[in-house]
Amino acid sequence: MSREEYRYEEQQYGRRKKKGHKLYAFIVLLLGIVILTMSVLILFHIQKIEITGNDYCTDRQIAASVQSDKYSVNSIYIFAKYALGYGEVLPCLEGMKVSIGWPWVLKVKVKEKQPIGYLFTDDKKYAYFDKDGLIVRISESYTEGIPLVEGIDTKNIEVYKKIDSGSSKLFEEILEASQGFHKYEIPVDKIVCKKNKIYAYIGKICIAMGNNVISEKIAQINPIIANLVGKEGTLHLENYSEGRETITFDKGEFPEEK
Repeated sequence: MSREEYRYEEQQYGRRKKKGHKLYAFIVLLLGIVILTMSVLILFHIQKIEITGNDYCTDRQIAASVQSDKYSVNSIYIFAKYALGYGEVLPCLEGMKVSIGWPWVLKVKVKEKQPIGYLFTDDKKYAYFDKDGLIVRISESYTEGIPLVEGIDTKNIEVYKKIDSGSSKLFEEILEASQGFHKYEIPVDKIVCKKNKIYAYIGKICIAMGNNVISEKIAQINPIIANLVGKEGTLHLENYSEGRETITFDKGEFPEEK
């Protein structure tokens, strides 16, 4: 073999050896990726979901919304989905925070929308609604501290849908009143709409709000009610405003008697 042929064979051998090293490195890298992927899939496979902050939304409802697609069996996938803003949030929730505890434990902290009133459905169930008039819950049980709303026309009461009322302007005033009662922690038993006017009942006292509910009216209720313990009748706030502070109490009289 000549010197040139020897050099050529040596170069070919070097190239084959280099290619062999590259192939080996590629296989090792590929196996590493496969092992890492399998480890993530197995280690971060969800075995438990810890849910906190919920009162009326059930754990099952929340867990089902979190695991809403076929890939939602992995805690990293779900965490990334919610971190990027693509996760499903139930309409009854103000917000939801997802985090990872142990690799196989997913932590979900929720904030529910607060019901400010309820209606009776045709089958006498309690339909609770939030400040926007959205039905957040339909239940067979009563929740203490939430007032009943009567006297408005409603259609198609369905969970997670807004209340459809024939008197939309008046219903907006009722929502304003309900939200104000909730804000000032006024223990209203029921809110009644009669002849396009709004009345709130606390025990045996009726509060006439008129057809225009403002925050200033609602702010007057608690201090006055504290001085009417044991009495019954109608407290008139219809004409109360910032420039007109007329408030009267008709002892023993009620709107339905007039």
